[in-house]
Amino acid sequence: MPTYPNRNRVGLGLVALLSVFPVAGAEPAPPFVLANEAEGRGLRFRQNNFATEKKYPFETLGGAVAALDYDDDGWVDLFFLNGAPSPGHLRSDPATFNRLFRNTGDGRFVDTTLESGLSGAGVVGYPQGVAVGDYDNDGYVDVLVTNYGDNVLYHNEGNGRFTDVTDKAGVAMPRHPLKASAAWLDYDNDGDLDLFVTHYFKWTFAENAHDYCGWEKPGHRIYCDPDVFEPLPNVLFRNDGQGTFTDVSEEVGLSRYLGKGMGVAVADYNLDGRMDIFVTNDRVPHFLYRNEADGTLSEVAFEAGVAVNESGAMVSGMGCDLKDFDGDGWPDLFFTDLSRDFFGLFINQGKGFFLDRTFPSAVGLASASHSGWSVKFLDADNDGWKDVFVAGSHVVDNVELYNPSSRYEEPCFLYRNTGDGKIEDLSERVGDDLQVAGAWRGVAVADLDNDGVLEVAVSQLNGPAALFVRRGGPQHNWILLDLEGTRSNRDGIGARVRLVLPSGRTLYEHVTTANGIYSASDKRVHFGLGPEDGIVSIEIAWPSGIMQHIERPAINQVLHVVEEASP
Repeated sequence: MPTYPNRNRVGLGLVALLSVFPVAGAEPAPPFVLANEAEGRGLRFRQNNFATEKKYPFETLGGAVAALDYDDDGWVDLFFLNGAPSPGHLRSDPATFNRLFRNTGDGRFVDTTLESGLSGAGVVGYPQGVAVGDYDNDGYVDVLVTNYGDNVLYHNEGNGRFTDVTDKAGVAMPRHPLKASAAWLDYDNDGDLDLFVTHYFKWTFAENAHDYCGWEKPGHRIYCDPDVFEPLPNVLFRNDGQGTFTDVSEEVGLSRYLGKGMGVAVADYNLDGRMDIFVTNDRVPHFLYRNEADGTLSEVAFEAGVAVNESGAMVSGMGCDLKDFDGDGWPDLFFTDLSRDFFGLFINQGKGFFLDRTFPSAVGLASASHSGWSVKFLDADNDGWKDVFVAGSHVVDNVELYNPSSRYEEPCFLYRNTGDGKIEDLSERVGDDLQVAGAWRGVAVADLDNDGVLEVAVSQLNGPAALFVRRGGPQHNWILLDLEGTRSNRDGIGARVRLVLPSGRTLYEHVTTANGIYSASDKRVHFGLGPEDGIVSIEIAWPSGIMQHIERPAINQVLHVVEEASP
């Protein structure tokens, strides 16, 4: 939650200048259209946040969405989290249920919530984030839901149903109820997935429900600035391999770092074979946990250049993603924040250090007056360069009362990667649907119809979910890799993929499901090939240390790759 209307921020002058000196020139023709096809495909979900006059912090958070193939039929399904009424948060009314939609494979979705066991019925807690991963390596993806309240871990039984195994697994986290995002990763490379969860800040009804923020007049109360509350450490659970987890936060060194964690992204940013973790913090410096050879995590955000922006400002960190933006094989960082803070793009220099390229890339100019939540790198036009999709909205639902220049409801944004270190803002050029304003929150990306073109599912508070489908545009070639670990974790999370094209160009990706804030995307690895008509080779560096090579695979296919048994 982020903030906070009456602050003075760097950048207000830039916004004013942009309004006085608009960019001249006619807009070129749209490269393609992003059409919202949620309704027509049977994806009918409305998140209810059950807002109260008390402005409880969790009300304006949440809105998570996940892309996962829960029935292992080769078609990616979608799962949305709902809200719950305060103060009890007992989920008994269908208006409070989470919703699971099965992909039928013919372009439509069917609501299978009630038979799946994922509705949350009977659960006490306000849903915040979702993480998906096969933690027991049985071939079926499991689901972790973070709550204001106890987390819930759902085990996939393989028959279309999930079972609540939270108590056995030991991942409830009851001590501090306000959690945010979560991510599955194999931090110790032992072949099974561990669990990382962010704490937002210390807040309970007993301690903080009396707090009043805003003007002392009706209708002017706001969600409190995070500065009001105490920070907390994030939490890491080690998978014990028997369906149970051990909290190793103290052991690995996490407990010494106090923050106000929002989004989380995982990647091997220094290419040493171990997955690292980036966390956006709200109005305090961000965290970058470097995974050390001795099993500990060192917080190195300042020395890596990603704790604050280049002016030294701490921003309202929201969603984040770590992927290779500039095509050099090193994961780069993008994060969102609130209006007048500027979204951030930090380019990995390959020596443990990032450079803030927010303004040279044109991200600063494009985002100066906007607020964003979840974010995802994706190749929207299959040209081989990762673009950026952002869900727009401020955190304060009555922000206009304090700052008329800010807006609570915003559209979503699409920034095209031009391939030269810059972005082109396509947000107003890819159709009217993307320009619909809302309190957008979670983002999940997947190739839902297995045609090589990615779709984007977005959830919003108190409004219908959207499913953005690309219509028109370049018909570039592609390949989609579905990795299956054997010595590594079955999902292949942490595997790095290097793809060589006939022109000599090299593309890079890695396997992860965590992205943005609260949300999770398809684990399959997507490559757009641009004008290339083939692939010379694919190299996969598995978390186990195995290096696997595939020579001249066919293109325009979903390729299932099983980890080789030996190096």
